Amino acid sequence: MTKEPIHAILVSHTHWDRAWYVPFQVYRIRLVRLVDRLLDILERDPNYRCFMLDGQVLPVEDYLEVRPERWAELERLIRSGRLLVGPWYVLADEYLVSPEALIRNLLIGLRMAEALGGAMREGYAPDAFGHISQLPQILTGFGIDTAVFWRGLGDEGEDLGSEFWWESPGGPRVLAIHLSEGYGNVANLGYPIPWGDSSAMEFGADRAAARLRTVVDRLRARSHGDTVLLMNGTDHVEADPHVPEAIARANELFDDVEIEQGTLSDYVARMRTGAGEALATFQGEFNRSRYAYGLQGVYSSRMYLNQANEETQTLLECYAEPLSAWARLLGEPYPAAFLDLAWRKLLQNHPHDDICGCSADAVHRENMARYGEVQQLGQTLARDACRAIMRRIDRAAQPGVPFVVFNPTACPRTETAEIELQFERGDDAADGFHLVNASGQVVHHQRLGHVYRFETEVGRSNDLHAVRLTVPLEALPPCGYRVYYARTGAAPERPAIEQPVEVLPNGMENRFLRVEIQADGTLDLLDKENRRRYRELGYCVDDEDAGDTYDYSPCPYPERFSTRGEPASIRRLQAGPLQASYEIAHTLQLPAGLSQDRQRRSSERVSVPLTTTVSLRHDSRRLDLRTTVENRARDHRLRVCFPTGIDTDVAHADGHFDVLARPVAPDSSLRGAAWDQPPVPTRHQRYFVDLSDGQAGLAILNRGLAEYEVLPNGIVGGQGERNTLAVTLLRCVGYLSRGDGDMPTRPGLAGPPLPTPEAQCLGSHTFEYAILPHPGDWRRVYPEAHRYRAPVYVRRGTEHEGYVPTQADLEAWGSAGLKPVDLSGDLPAELSFLSLEPERLILSAIKQSEQGDRLIVRFYNPTDDDVEAVLHTLLPIHRAQEVTLNEEVLADLQPATEHIVALAIGSWQVKTLALELEIAEPQPDDRRHAV
Repeated sequence: MTKEPIHAILVSHTHWDRAWYVPFQVYRIRLVRLVDRLLDILERDPNYRCFMLDGQVLPVEDYLEVRPERWAELERLIRSGRLLVGPWYVLADEYLVSPEALIRNLLIGLRMAEALGGAMREGYAPDAFGHISQLPQILTGFGIDTAVFWRGLGDEGEDLGSEFWWESPGGPRVLAIHLSEGYGNVANLGYPIPWGDSSAMEFGADRAAARLRTVVDRLRARSHGDTVLLMNGTDHVEADPHVPEAIARANELFDDVEIEQGTLSDYVARMRTGAGEALATFQGEFNRSRYAYGLQGVYSSRMYLNQANEETQTLLECYAEPLSAWARLLGEPYPAAFLDLAWRKLLQNHPHDDICGCSADAVHRENMARYGEVQQLGQTLARDACRAIMRRIDRAAQPGVPFVVFNPTACPRTETAEIELQFERGDDAADGFHLVNASGQVVHHQRLGHVYRFETEVGRSNDLHAVRLTVPLEALPPCGYRVYYARTGAAPERPAIEQPVEVLPNGMENRFLRVEIQADGTLDLLDKENRRRYRELGYCVDDEDAGDTYDYSPCPYPERFSTRGEPASIRRLQAGPLQASYEIAHTLQLPAGLSQDRQRRSSERVSVPLTTTVSLRHDSRRLDLRTTVENRARDHRLRVCFPTGIDTDVAHADGHFDVLARPVAPDSSLRGAAWDQPPVPTRHQRYFVDLSDGQAGLAILNRGLAEYEVLPNGIVGGQGERNTLAVTLLRCVGYLSRGDGDMPTRPGLAGPPLPTPEAQCLGSHTFEYAILPHPGDWRRVYPEAHRYRAPVYVRRGTEHEGYVPTQADLEAWGSAGLKPVDLSGDLPAELSFLSLEPERLILSAIKQSEQGDRLIVRFYNPTDDDVEAVLHTLLPIHRAQEVTLNEEVLADLQPATEHIVALAIGSWQVKTLALELEIAEPQPDDRRHAV
């Protein structure tokens, strides 16, 4: 029987890791040479139709820093469609960065690509270590209706084939193209080795044709149409001038295959015509490893990177951008250029080999330096915006030092918060004060400690006396602020705190929780709301790790250590009434590393101190923990464990615009024996993981701890151990990749076998997480988890630019000519710029629009219920529009009132609004300038 003829689109490309097993600048020299030669090929050979520069724009930016004189040449080739760039700024890992970071990645990538001549409009994501469930919704928000990927499919791929519809939980779908044989299925075409630098190899046209025949036949078996996709490129390879010759030779030899050099868009167009609606549909995430290594161990590799990334993303998303936007509404310039710079630098840390911790040590040192730069920008922008807002606030309602507390979330905030008040050194108020609000009512507080600190600004220094305290915040305005005053001296008589935190002989109790600390430091926790008791929470377990930066692996002869059952040193730090805290200390005697043959842990021991501070606050439903580890051991994994005893088959984990329901036990239908890499039990989380039986549950919140596992039978077994949650704190290894057959969790190399001693994570590490028992299910968790992610922000209300004279300056020069500090303003002592209802909706972004002077408000619904979103603004709304993620208008919205706009938002949907508001007139200030 004659086979139907088949068409093949051959896409020539390079996969460009900006940094990996060598640092960025080493790769950049290769990149510049690659692009130089590529431009020459495209110029001299019209038969070399086109080349794809990996679906990202950053390589072009890096090239043009060195070759700015070739901009016009690049632009001409991009405009003509012969050189394809974008839509991404960088090829990021999807799981370890925020959904907002993925949106900014596309915003910046598309903007830059259009400036260069035009962007490729296919969702190319060739080498991310898995794909989030909401990627289709993000891509379609930019008018991109395809996703081309390699890793992540499990056994479902046997039914889906190479092409299928991938639908997000919120509804939008994309045409998914699975690269079942990777993004280099015909790399090094015509050469004897199918990878690596081919410059030392001989090209053969017949060899190329034979390879094309073999690959086409394999791909044809999985394709639903009459077209297959040939990927002529791989990591860091240059364009090969012999490609047209190879294609011509194959077309001479084969009468049932027609091969052409083309683009992903060419392939997609033929696939839509040939298969279209007949394709199957899939909904969910892709984090499995049937056809390619999944490399899920990266969620815990170099945990300090995850923590730094989470801290930096939160700084931009929750403080620097929103505060700058609120200042803009008051007439201040919006620092768009600085925020853009901060985002681009942050995104340069998001490629999969960077954020995943699986590069050479030098690469990650550069990552940490880059995080430092972004934090410098973000902290300064947040400070300056806050000062601009405070200049408009009336801070003179009460005597004393004013402090302004900002709420970054879109709902009123009632909580007992730990904050820091920064007094000027020498201010007697810091030694003894009481707090009042603008009405003069005394506000309870509990002093926790203080420190002297010296901070510098350009042109001035700040000699500070920082006082740490706990204070109850009652209905702190959403996306707004409240002024408090620190008055010198003790407070006048005030009502007692209702139901204060009570200190127990071995624990603490408030109206919601009772905590008893056992002799081994574990926590017995009573949820008083539903009378559910949890025992032995918070013990640490340490296992060997014979894996690498990509994957955990046990030894043939494992050895485990635990703090459970080991005596702890327990010390009370705070005794209430607003906060009680205990310090729990252990010293684990751990093996120094692995034995020389890597079969077991070594007999040499080192001391590894672990110190955990446990805090319970007034009216808090959660228990906050902070663990510090002085890591002196190598080749091990340290986890903190929480036996829940909850009978459930499903864990719910915070995801990207989603809350994911994942089975507790491995799916028995998985045919793991046929997989490239066996399934792994560890999973990714963003801000929480929760186990619930529908009546009660236990959630663990975190800041930058991305890996969890549910142990159905616990560590040692037993009814109380059922469904133990384990959260990884450290995973310490010494190689970028291993492939000598000693890893049961992966059969071969995932990268070069490069030593990475800094991946052992020696030194001091601090981890923050919280225990949240609750009635009901995960819907009671995520608002609290997002508040935990973004604490309130506090600044002294007398801050200002300009040199602040010291007492010695005043004695030497006098005060003549100094401006008095003006605490008056036209804004009240508390105010909300914006609120969002109902509470189930989560705010994702507050920023100025990319074009024009509109306020962008993005939020999402992580539940399966359709609701009406109600947005209330401080300033009058002149125009409200629903826009795409790319900020293109979808529909005009009719405001319900001058200050309110409402719209329906479906389950798991993301909504972005562009609001034209009545911007206030700026106050005269000779320091205002465009930024």
